[in-house]
Amino acid sequence: MLCISILLISLIGLVSCGNITYSVIISAKEGETVAVVVDQTPYPLLVSSASSILYTGEAPEATQEYHYAKFVGNNATEAEAIMRHPVQADTPNEFYNRTSNGVESAPRLPMLLAPLPNVDRIQSSPHLHNQIVTLHFEADPFQIELLHQNATNNNTVKVICNMTRITLNGIQTFTDVQLKLGGRSTRYFPKLPYNIKLSKNQTLAGYRRFKLRALASDPSYLREKIAYDVLQSTGVPTSDFSFVRVFINERAYGLFGLVEIYRKSWLKNEFNGGRKKFDVGIFYKALYYSNGTNLRSDLGYRGENQSLYADGSYAIKTKPKKGEPGNYTRLMEFTRFLANASSSSSSLDGQNVVREWEKQISTQSVVRNLAVEIALGMSDGYVSNSNNYYLYDDRKYNQLVYIPTDLDLTLGSTFTNLSAMWSGNYSQYPGMSLNRPLIQKLLEAEPLKEAFERVLIQLCNKTLAPTIINRYVDALAGFVREDVAWDKSLPRATSNGWLELAPQLLQIQPDALPPPYDYNTSADLLQRFINDNVTFEQALNGPTGHISLAGVREWITSQREALLSNLGYHRTKGKGDTCGRRHARKFTAERIQAGLQQWQNK
Repeated sequence: MLCISILLISLIGLVSCGNITYSVIISAKEGETVAVVVDQTPYPLLVSSASSILYTGEAPEATQEYHYAKFVGNNATEAEAIMRHPVQADTPNEFYNRTSNGVESAPRLPMLLAPLPNVDRIQSSPHLHNQIVTLHFEADPFQIELLHQNATNNNTVKVICNMTRITLNGIQTFTDVQLKLGGRSTRYFPKLPYNIKLSKNQTLAGYRRFKLRALASDPSYLREKIAYDVLQSTGVPTSDFSFVRVFINERAYGLFGLVEIYRKSWLKNEFNGGRKKFDVGIFYKALYYSNGTNLRSDLGYRGENQSLYADGSYAIKTKPKKGEPGNYTRLMEFTRFLANASSSSSSLDGQNVVREWEKQISTQSVVRNLAVEIALGMSDGYVSNSNNYYLYDDRKYNQLVYIPTDLDLTLGSTFTNLSAMWSGNYSQYPGMSLNRPLIQKLLEAEPLKEAFERVLIQLCNKTLAPTIINRYVDALAGFVREDVAWDKSLPRATSNGWLELAPQLLQIQPDALPPPYDYNTSADLLQRFINDNVTFEQALNGPTGHISLAGVREWITSQREALLSNLGYHRTKGKGDTCGRRHARKFTAERIQAGLQQWQNK
């Protein structure tokens, strides 16, 4: 508690001047008090009943400046490094030591393509993009300690806690929230990912399950955000992404990415507008690899026994209603189709081929997603690593829908050869030589190949055009820069598991790594994870000094120019760095969608 003399000064100030309510999110140690210092005079703030990291209280309006500080007794032990401008109304729930409470216009990308007909997303959203929300979890400290023990193998500890969501102008409290560790290989980082599950009678804007992405592999903190925003701009079903600050009890855990977990409730929100009556289809997740059979989730055909797919390389995340197979039959049928899919040469033949594809899967979902995968350099997706995707059987349209997930290794963060990734020749992209059935058969169908290339060109000409992407990346970087510095300054809950794993990994012989893993790039990636010494600005702009990491801007510029050059485009001088055409055909988003819709309707 502040000393009596300071308290008397505060009371005198409240009597003599108009007063407003100040609120700040800050974690104070035992014995510390929090105050707002108005024109050099401190006024004590009290802990809010809603959250132990939210302090609030009344004090006079400032005439010169105000800031927040921590005290022990009569002495200030810490103060904000900023001076806040006077305000004449109650403050929002401000965050300690931030120069801005948010932005008026959230950094977003314009829509490139209309949403797929399969998409019927609920209107409400759990994400805020013009501010960074704070999530505060309160639980038994012993249970939190157990949660962080043996993180790489801890799949059983689930902590029940209260979660308070603090926005600039609101507070929501959720009880009986389940918190557990998320991720797989990301658990080797000292900053861990988490999964959140709200109780059945509570939702956040209609959603119950979320991931807290730790962003630990990306020193720019922006790659997943950019990737999800690009996916949204192409109209495919996908989670949204927003930045949040995370506290557990009185401890700050840092800046995270909030994304939706793909389960039945998400399917209802994404494909059925959130309506309760929903004919849900089966939902498969690719798990990369089976230790038992050494088979990968590459959609290769394994024969007519559906149990051959139940080897751990795939998982069923949602089963359909009774009366339909709740096993791998639908997946088996699709892989059989891919194995037998014929190529096309004439336009008539091509239309027939696409019509057959549409009976199996939304070709638009495949074309758009795989084009984004190449343009953004997803090194841990389907093309490169047969990983990180879902297939949903949409009962309304009687076709599968392709949905990507976990987009951290993107935009030049990679374990594959970076030069091959941004050569511009997508046939040389890491993983292409392995002839994974989905991308191989798609490119053999000439109309789908043309559509795929058109989306690539649209991405380069519109979404990744300098006049659009530079402004967007600049805004994002400014939005998170202070929080990135804060995150990097925080102690972590666990040690660096990559350091402990390094001796074992370094014993692997170069020829033992499965393609398209590149030994030197993978070794550099490991070194980067251990040292964690790439700065925010280096990761943003490049060069980074690592063959496993390009700068975000560096990747976008190089990949865009290389793709346009190899797809038959060249630069012409003019406003906005437009691209001239070598071909007479007009590649537009409207043409792509109209053409594919025409094939679908035949």
